[in-house]
Amino acid sequence: MESQGVFFMMMKFSYGLVFILALAACSNPTKEAPAGTYYDLKSYIEQQISQLKSQQPTVLKQAGFGDEKEQQTTKDIDWSRELDLFLQADINKQAYQASYLKNRPDSLTYEYVLKPGEKLPVQVLRIELDSATRQPRLVKATLRTKNSLYESERNVWLESETGTLKRYHMEGFQQLAWLDEKRFLIDGEVKE
Repeated sequence: MESQGVFFMMMKFSYGLVFILALAACSNPTKEAPAGTYYDLKSYIEQQISQLKSQQPTVLKQAGFGDEKEQQTTKDIDWSRELDLFLQADINKQAYQASYLKNRPDSLTYEYVLKPGEKLPVQVLRIELDSATRQPRLVKATLRTKNSLYESERNVWLESETGTLKRYHMEGFQQLAWLDEKRFLIDGEVKE
């Protein structure tokens, strides 16, 4: 039991360090892009966070950092923090207006790929809508940050049914210039 507490304490410290470094590494324009520039992922994720906070569903969650992995069933989740990487994947910012190639393979799919030469954290964002609800049923994104001190890559996806989050997954690595690469994984399945 004591090793579990140490593991989660190290995870919190590591994610806190990653969060601080990620904020320092990239600019975060606060102005949103004009309506219609990109899909409004931020509003969807904020709505999910609000809904999950009020429902407090049971979640089967797996978390890993390096070679350590833990699995637990819990209702005690800070949803704002848990889904923060999906908020970071939102590209609907004024400074990003001309930074992405847009593709609509069909009427239910939005794809955005960072243009060559652009230096923004979100490399790829794909959103697939449910044909009945017109709400996202799948969101996938790849985020990368690299500077002289720090490098990270985060691959995230979530699945929803009828507009409600059912599963989310985040994995990747983080590496400080003077340390070995550390891989991480978070996978959650909403049971209620």
